Amino acid sequence: MMRKQIRHLAAASLLVAGFVQAQDASPDLVKRGEYLATAGDCSACHRDPHSGKPFSGGFAIQSPMGMIYGSNITPSKTAGIGNYSLADFTDVMRKGKAPGNHYLYPAMPYTAFAGLSDEDIHALYSYLMLGVPADDHPAPETDLPFPFSFRPVMAVWNLMFLDSRAVPGSDATAGSAERGEYLVRTLAHCSTCHTPRNGMMAEQGDRFLSGGKVGSWTAPNITPDAQAGIGDWSEDEIVTYLRTGALHGKAIAAGEMGTAVQNSFSKMQPSDLAAMAHYLKQVTPIGGADRKAPAVAPQPTPLSAIETGMKESINDYVSGEGMSGAQLYNGACATCHASDGRGTHDAQHFYPSLVGSSAVLSDDPANLIMTIAEGVDRKTEGDHAFMPEFRTQFSQAELTKVADYVSTNFSNPQHAVTAADVEQTLKGESGSWLVRYAHVLSIVGGVVALLVIILALIMVLRRRK
Repeated sequence: MMRKQIRHLAAASLLVAGFVQAQDASPDLVKRGEYLATAGDCSACHRDPHSGKPFSGGFAIQSPMGMIYGSNITPSKTAGIGNYSLADFTDVMRKGKAPGNHYLYPAMPYTAFAGLSDEDIHALYSYLMLGVPADDHPAPETDLPFPFSFRPVMAVWNLMFLDSRAVPGSDATAGSAERGEYLVRTLAHCSTCHTPRNGMMAEQGDRFLSGGKVGSWTAPNITPDAQAGIGDWSEDEIVTYLRTGALHGKAIAAGEMGTAVQNSFSKMQPSDLAAMAHYLKQVTPIGGADRKAPAVAPQPTPLSAIETGMKESINDYVSGEGMSGAQLYNGACATCHASDGRGTHDAQHFYPSLVGSSAVLSDDPANLIMTIAEGVDRKTEGDHAFMPEFRTQFSQAELTKVADYVSTNFSNPQHAVTAADVEQTLKGESGSWLVRYAHVLSIVGGVVALLVIILALIMVLRRRK
């Protein structure tokens, strides 16, 4: 009994110590924590999709294993992290483990946040405790099917793949590559999306930033490889892309990258964006699929041919063929992107060129398909980039025709987009055996759990006899 009381007293002392550290935080430390939360894009996953509150939790992350919900990280004592000590918060960030040995899934990028300095973790903790209003509304609980619901298995995964050592450079010179490496590897957690993963969904360290899958999207190679990566981007161009989400003639941020630009990169200090760009130009180049334009650029279908085809499309409808990709493009896309795919502009808006765009040039058509399907809705200071989503306006066959037309006419005639490409992309296949067989594993896990229960009941009944 005495030992139990001592343990409770020790736990209470740690909790009080954590609260004292938060309450004693200076306004400057809280302000720094606010900046770190922005740089880490915490609101992207922890926002409440209904109320819009940035840290109240409830945002759903679709995974092949099931729905994962962002938690409430406001200082609420009933629904949030109000009872966390600094030590508790540090364990979450460095070990992926919440109080009560509650292991997190790496959908929360603790594998990157583990490299934060002690000072930055303290600042972030201070901001969440003192600078964020408490919200007592509980976020939905993540409830994955067995065996994924058995969270202690993450302890084994962490032993195999988690590096919890701090990354140097948190206090490096502003704009330096050292500061950039710290940001890229920790708060910006670039490798979480841009590094390929192995069969156990862990990052492949020897392929750092060479491209990965994020659901249905592809996070491209951002190493300075001249052919497959961003070797032909200057540091200023990288900064422009991070700040605005648009580098006309090269790339447009959509999907999760568009969200990161809107919520995080566009609000970061110019020196930190410069530091990240400086570092990205120094990482090891890694080759892969050639994303550059062919020597002889393809020519779009002439408008005269399209107009002629329009007259013939009535017969196509009767036969079930529908409109061609050229007709669909010129009817739905050319007003903004021009019939030759080189974009248009007026006094207020600049509609990007598709020619030279990384999504169009890539051998992997996923980002082209997803941009057409989901559109773009990205807001930065003084600008709102918007493109409507066509998933509900086009059938899957029509989406295929448009994507194929854009790819073969504005990129490479050999880059045909097939119906299978579109179907697979919309399903979000990642390539991991763990993901591919998630449903099967869930069924097997359920059967194993049932057998264990039956065997336990048999043993109990035998003992009673």
